Amino acid sequence: MSEFGKVLVDSEKKQSKGKVRFSSDFIKINSDHQTIIRVLDSKPEVAWQHFVPKGHHAFPKANNGKGMSFICPGPNNGCPICAWNKKQKEANPDTKDLLKARKVYSFNVLDRTPVVVCPSCEAEHYESGGSYPEECECGADLSNVDPIPRNKVQIMQKGKRIVEQLQSFEEDPDFGDLREYDIKLDTRGKGSESMTTCVPKQKTKLNLEEILGEDWKDKLYNIKDVVKPLEPEIITRILNGEDYFSVVSGK
Repeated sequence: MSEFGKVLVDSEKKQSKGKVRFSSDFIKINSDHQTIIRVLDSKPEVAWQHFVPKGHHAFPKANNGKGMSFICPGPNNGCPICAWNKKQKEANPDTKDLLKARKVYSFNVLDRTPVVVCPSCEAEHYESGGSYPEECECGADLSNVDPIPRNKVQIMQKGKRIVEQLQSFEEDPDFGDLREYDIKLDTRGKGSESMTTCVPKQKTKLNLEEILGEDWKDKLYNIKDVVKPLEPEIITRILNGEDYFSVVSGK
C-alpha cells in the first residue's frame, strides 16, 4: 500500500494535533486558474477541522465577524465547538444544525503554478480567462513578461477526495512516488459546490537546491506543528469576536 494510502487507512483510527498557521502559508486552489504542484512529503499528517462560516448564528462574531477554520482539540480536550454540537444534539437529537469536524490532510508542496511577475513591484499575476494581464496595478507593462513557475513552498491542506486521487497515482506503476512529477489541479465550481480533478504530468526531475537554495529543507513547514490545535481558551476568544491574527501574535 502507498504511503498516502496508509495514512488514509490509519486516519480512520486516530487524530493528529497541532497549531494553525497564517492563511498565506496555504496554497490557494480555485476555479479562476489551474494550479500545479509538486508534492514534497512522503505522506500527509491528519487532523480534524471545524469550519465556522462568516455570520454563523451561534458564533456571528467569530474572528471579528470573518469566520474561520479551527483544528479540533477533541471533544474530550475542551473543544468549544464540540461542546456546542453536544448541546445541540441534547436539545434535538435529530438536528442537522451542527458544526461537524471534517478530516483534513496536510503536507508540503511546491507551488509550480505559472505566474507573471511584475518587473517593477514583483507582484504575481495568475492566468485568468486564458490570458495574463498586460499591465500591473502599479502601472508596469507586463505584455512582454513570460510566465514562470511560482516555485514557492506551501502547505496543502485538503480533504479525502483529493488525497484519494493522489493515492491512486502513487499506487499506479506508471507514476509511483508523488515527488517525481508535477500534478495539475483543475477546479470547477465555487465554494462547497467546487470539484477538483488531479491530473499527473510527465515525470521530471527537480533540482530543489537550484530552485530553493541549498537550505531548501529548512524552508519546509513542520506539518506536525501545523496540525496542532489552538488551546480551547484561545478558540473560545476567537469565537467570541477577537481577531485571530491579534490573538496568536499577542497584540
